[in-house]
Amino acid sequence: MRIPTRRFSVHALALVASFSLISLSDVHATEKGWYGGVSIGQSELVDKDSLSDFCDELFIVCGDKESGTAFKIIAGYQINNYFGLEAAYFDLGDPSLSTQAPIVVKASASMSGGSFSVLPQIPIANIGAIFGKLGVAAGDVSVSAEAPVFDRREEDSVTGGTLLVGAGGAINLGRNATIRVEWERYAFDETLNLAQQDIDTPNVDVFSVSFLFRFPKN
Repeated sequence: MRIPTRRFSVHALALVASFSLISLSDVHATEKGWYGGVSIGQSELVDKDSLSDFCDELFIVCGDKESGTAFKIIAGYQINNYFGLEAAYFDLGDPSLSTQAPIVVKASASMSGGSFSVLPQIPIANIGAIFGKLGVAAGDVSVSAEAPVFDRREEDSVTGGTLLVGAGGAINLGRNATIRVEWERYAFDETLNLAQQDIDTPNVDVFSVSFLFRFPKN
């Protein structure tokens, strides 16, 4: 599935806006307690230059971005109306760069692992909240590049850590359910070897929609 990131994010925001039409009598403030859920979205390479060394060696420009399908499994605890703690398993899919002419060349990155974040938030009446995210993540990063016509393929992988930042908005669909739209950036600080050159692990942006089920304490 190839959905441009901008189109995906616009549709996601439109979905959240539609839920905001629910009457205030049907929604509740975010309550203290545990929650869990799933998230699905689109990932995209941010610093594509870190993967273009392979293409440069072949005198080809890898300029077309292709999004990957990302997902998360989420578990968290809402401390109060202003702070939450969250852990997740994530898989960012395989965002890539490619070109079709004059020859086929493709460079892609695959990332998966676990994360832990703090979510400060500003409540919006009884509707939901605007939140930020700051945390760390660790996992496996794999980068590959190939030019089939030259019978060339390069790949390398590393296990490392990353800073995780993000922001978004949430709407409560009653006491026990929340829908959330967010942007995240995974900024791995590792080095890989591709095409006999050391390159920095590319950063990845993720735009996603999350569905959360809450277990209020009261």
